[in-house]
Amino acid sequence: MNAVSFQIILGAPLILYAKSIGASSTIIGVLAAFTPIMTMLQWPAAKYLHVYGYKRFVLTGWSLRLVFVFVVSLVPLLGFLDSASKLVLLVLSLFVFNTLRGIASAAWMPWITGLIPDEARAAFLSRDQVAMFVGSLISLFLSSLLLSGEVSPGEYSLVFFVSALAGLGSLVFIKKIPEVSAGEDLAMTSHAVPWREIFFYPPFFSLMVFNLLFVLVVGSLGVFTVEYLHEFPDFDVSQVLTLTGISFIGSLTALSFVSYLVDRHGAKPVLGLSLCVISLVIAGWFLVAAGVLPCSNRLIGGLNFASGMAGAAFNVANGRLAMATMPVMGRNHFFALFSVITSLGLGAAPVAWGISLDMIGTFEVITGDFHWKRHSIYFAVLFALNFFTILQTRRLHEKPIENLGNK
Repeated sequence: MNAVSFQIILGAPLILYAKSIGASSTIIGVLAAFTPIMTMLQWPAAKYLHVYGYKRFVLTGWSLRLVFVFVVSLVPLLGFLDSASKLVLLVLSLFVFNTLRGIASAAWMPWITGLIPDEARAAFLSRDQVAMFVGSLISLFLSSLLLSGEVSPGEYSLVFFVSALAGLGSLVFIKKIPEVSAGEDLAMTSHAVPWREIFFYPPFFSLMVFNLLFVLVVGSLGVFTVEYLHEFPDFDVSQVLTLTGISFIGSLTALSFVSYLVDRHGAKPVLGLSLCVISLVIAGWFLVAAGVLPCSNRLIGGLNFASGMAGAAFNVANGRLAMATMPVMGRNHFFALFSVITSLGLGAAPVAWGISLDMIGTFEVITGDFHWKRHSIYFAVLFALNFFTILQTRRLHEKPIENLGNK
C-alpha cells in the first residue's frame, strides 16, 4: 500500500502534473531531490526514538505527511489559482511531506531490524523489494488508466487522491506491527564517533566513491526520461506512465534470479554487468534524443525493461557488498555515514542536471545524423560518467567468493 502511495506522489504522475502546469527542469529536479535530501533528517531525529518509541514515531510521521498528500490532491482543483501559484503550493506541500517522511523514516529500519531475526532478514528484504515493485507497478498502470486521453485537472486530482487513500491503508497495517524497545539501541549513541577514520577506511571510501558516481548517473535518469517523453509530441500522459511502469516488470524479472548470481559469482561481477546494461540503456536514450533512432513504444519499453532489470540487480549486489564492507566495530556509524552521503548525492544529482538542462535551453547543433540538444547532450554526458563508474568497480573490496558463505 505504501509503495502505491509514494510511487504516485513522488514518481512519474507527479512529474507529469508539474510539467503540465509549467515546471522547468530545475523545479522537476528540486522535486526529485526532496526525498533523498530529507532522508538526512534521520540523523537528528534518531535521538528521540527512545522517547516516543519506533511505532509511535512512524505512525505520527506517516499520519502527518498524509495531510499534505490530500493537499496535493486538491491543488489541481483550485481553479482560482494560476499555474505559477499552483506550482508554488505543490512545491511547498511536497517539501513538508518529505520533511515529515524523512524524520519518520529514522524509526523504520531500527524497528524492522529489531523485529526480524538475523537469519530471516535476507528473505524479508527480498520479499519487501518484490512488494515495493509490485505496488509501484500497480500504481503506474492504474494512473495510466485514470489519465488516458486528454487529461483534465480533476483526473490528476483523482490520481493523487488514490495515493492518499493508499497511504491511509498502509497505516492500518502499520498499527498491526508489534513494538520493540528502542532504549538499548539508543544507548550506543552517546560515545564519540571517529568520523574521519570511518570516512577514510579504504574499503568504505572506495564503496562510497563508487556509489556517488552511480547516483550522479542514475539519480536523475528516471526523472528526465519521463520529462523527455512528456515533451515528445507523439506520447500522451497515459503512454508515458505505461512505459515507465515497464521498468518495474524488469525489476521483478531480475529479482527472480539475481540473488543466485550474487551468491555464486560475488557482487562485483553483477555490479559490472548491471552498469554495462545501464550504459546500453543510456546509449539508447541518447540515440533517440539525438534523432538517430525513432522514439517508438517498443524501443522505449525495451529500454525501460532493461533499465529496471539492471537497477534491481545493482541494488541487490550493492547491498550485499555494503553489508560485507562495513566492519563489525562501528557498523551502525558506517551505515549512517554511507546513507547520509549517498542521500546527498541522490538529492544533488537531479537538481544539478535540471539546472544544466535549463541552461542548455534551446541550444542545438547538428553534426551528421546527430542532433545535439539539451536531452541528447544530457544522455551523452551520463554515458561518459557511467564509464568512470564501471572503472571504479575495480577498486571495490570484496572477499573471495569461497569465503562469502562464512560471513
